[in-house]
Amino acid sequence: MPDGLSAVRVATAADLPAFAPIEDAGDEQFARLFGGVDWPAATPGEDRAREPGFLLTATEAGRVVGFAHVVQLGGHWHLEQLAVDPPWQRRGHGGRLLAATHAEVATRGGAEVTLVTYADVPWNGPWYARHGYAEVDPPARLAPVLAAEDLLGLAQHGRRVAMRRDVGAAGVSPRAGSRA
Repeated sequence: MPDGLSAVRVATAADLPAFAPIEDAGDEQFARLFGGVDWPAATPGEDRAREPGFLLTATEAGRVVGFAHVVQLGGHWHLEQLAVDPPWQRRGHGGRLLAATHAEVATRGGAEVTLVTYADVPWNGPWYARHGYAEVDPPARLAPVLAAEDLLGLAQHGRRVAMRRDVGAAGVSPRAGSRA
């Protein structure tokens, strides 16, 4: 629940070092769920910033508590990562990051956002479905994403699905950077 001290904004260089530890902490939840498997190390925020697209930061009381990384693939927008530090989960940060992602994509002229996630992990496929995403056959532009996931062995832990959501003017929250 927003407390007046929560915000989502475009990421700054000062935010980037916080991203990998947040992602690693979130990934520990997958490692536990899947039986203590070794999970791939997170991509450093500085590396994410060099990719075409944008990064958003969720903060609470001035602390970076989550981020969204959206990449451009063949002129389309793909949510590569959304992560919230576990102690800060279930406070609406993920939903605010997702809404800000949709708004930013729409502002940049995009019509949809895609992602790839676990179909049956409650905080993955079902959560995105509650936020308007639907399963789709993976479009060809996701081939590099799926190939990278294959190299990491992500599918060995559960069914992976592509999902998409329209982000037209209707239902899009205020532009990223506003108070959430």
